[in-house]
Amino acid sequence: PPRSTLFPYTSSSDLAILKEMHDAGVRFDVNILNEASVEMHKELDALEAEIYSLVSQPFNINSPKQVGELLFGELQLDPKAKKTKGGQYVTSEEVLQGLKHKHPIVGKILEYRELKKLLSTYIDVLPSLINPQTGKIHTTYNQIVTATGRLSSSNPNLQNLPIRSERGRFIR
Repeated sequence: PPRSTLFPYTSSSDLAILKEMHDAGVRFDVNILNEASVEMHKELDALEAEIYSLVSQPFNINSPKQVGELLFGELQLDPKAKKTKGGQYVTSEEVLQGLKHKHPIVGKILEYRELKKLLSTYIDVLPSLINPQTGKIHTTYNQIVTATGRLSSSNPNLQNLPIRSERGRFIR
């Protein structure tokens, strides 16, 4: 079929296939997601307690500023720690991965962040996106969004389901 000049990677048959995929939807087992939520919230609480037991002062694990002050100010894990333009310590995953060997709290903070993200982005959100009539999530598939013409998905982006960790693979 001829390609559209507006959408060079999409023909009318491509659009029909994308619509079929959207209409077919993706089935998620709500019971499994709800059970996983309960378990992962328990794990998150246990991790939080473990993190607090590793230091002598309370702090907000969800605050990059407070994490930075603890790791670089209090614990002095990196005397040459980078700071943002706003003067707060950089506590990105990349930075923390490089510090895992210096103190057990770093690995626990990374694990806490991963679990928190999985819960807030997927486990606790996906059930609310399930269409009650079909029991499926009807994501939107896009072919023209990527420069290569490959498919992407949005509302929700199911391609971002993580695969690097065991928890991520479970969700996928």
